[in-house]
Amino acid sequence: MWRLGVLFILSLAQILFVFAFAPLFVGLQTTVQEKWERKKGPSVFQKYFDLYKYFGKESLVPAVSSPFFSIAPYLVFALYLFLSLVLPILTAFPLTFGPVVDFIGGGLIFGAAGTLKKIAALDSRSNYAHLGASRASGLGAVSEPTTVIIFILLGLMSGTNNPYTINNVLQDSKIWYHSLLHWFVAGAFFLNLLVETGQLPIEAETTGEFGLIDQGLPLEYSGAEYAFFKWGGYAKQLLLSSVFLNVFSVPFFVPRKPDFLAILIYSGIHLIKLGLLTVLLALVNETVSKYRLYKNFDYLAAVFSLAIMGGLAYFVVGGGIR
Repeated sequence: MWRLGVLFILSLAQILFVFAFAPLFVGLQTTVQEKWERKKGPSVFQKYFDLYKYFGKESLVPAVSSPFFSIAPYLVFALYLFLSLVLPILTAFPLTFGPVVDFIGGGLIFGAAGTLKKIAALDSRSNYAHLGASRASGLGAVSEPTTVIIFILLGLMSGTNNPYTINNVLQDSKIWYHSLLHWFVAGAFFLNLLVETGQLPIEAETTGEFGLIDQGLPLEYSGAEYAFFKWGGYAKQLLLSSVFLNVFSVPFFVPRKPDFLAILIYSGIHLIKLGLLTVLLALVNETVSKYRLYKNFDYLAAVFSLAIMGGLAYFVVGGGIR
C-alpha cells in the first residue's frame, strides 16, 4: 500500500512536470531560432502568455459542425495526459499506470490522438482545415507505421516492448548501446520526431501557409478549445523528446528506484537534456530548407529505410547477444 501511494504521488509529479514545462521548451526553441536570425525574438515564456490569452477568449464553433468538434481537443489532451503517466519521463521504473501499455500501445495512442485531430478538422467543414487534415493523413500513413516498426525493432534488444525494460538494458549493456541496431533505430526515431512535431524539413511554424499541415488542423478553434489543442501539442513534443532522450539516445542516470531525492535531481538533469535537444531542433529548423510538399515522402522513405537497415543489421551481425 505504501509503495502504491509513492507511485501515485510520482505519477502526479510527472504529469505536472510534462504539462508545466512543455510550453517552456517550445518557447525556448522559438527564441533560439529568432536569435539565430539576429532578431530580438519573444521571451521563452511567451507560450505561457499565449495560453493565458487563449483561455480568456470566447469559444466559437462553426455552425455546421457537430458536438464532436467541441470535445475533440479535450479528448486529445486527455490522451496526452495518459501518455505522460505511462512513458519513462522521470523514472526508469513503471509508475501506477505504467504496466497498462507498452511501446506499441503508446504508439497507437499517439496515432489515436492524431486521428481525432484530423476528424475534428474535417468536422469543421473548413477548406483550409480539410487541406491540413488531408496532408497530415498522407504523411501519417507513412510516419506512424514507421514509428511502430521503430518500437518493434528497439524491443529486439530486450525481448520486450516495455520502454522501462529497454532503458534498463541500454543502461546496463554497452554492447547493445553501441550496436548498429540501436543507432540506426535512434537515428530513424529522431528524423521521425521532426515529422511528428512539425519541424523542418517537413513544416515550419513561421511559414505555415506553405505547408498548412499542423497549422491547418486547429484553424477553426478559438478560446479554451484552441488552448487545449495547442497545450496538447506542446506536451506531445516534450513526451516524444523525453522518449528519444531516455530510451533512444541518453538513457543514463534515470532513477530505477522510488527515491524522491534521486528523482528530484534527475528532474533537473532531464530539464538540461531537454534544453540541449530543443536547441538542436532549433538549429535544424534554421539550417535546413523546407522540402516541397511532394518531396516530403522521399524524406519519410529515408526514415523508413533507416529503420529497416537497423533490423537488417540486427540479423546480419547476429541477434540475441547480451
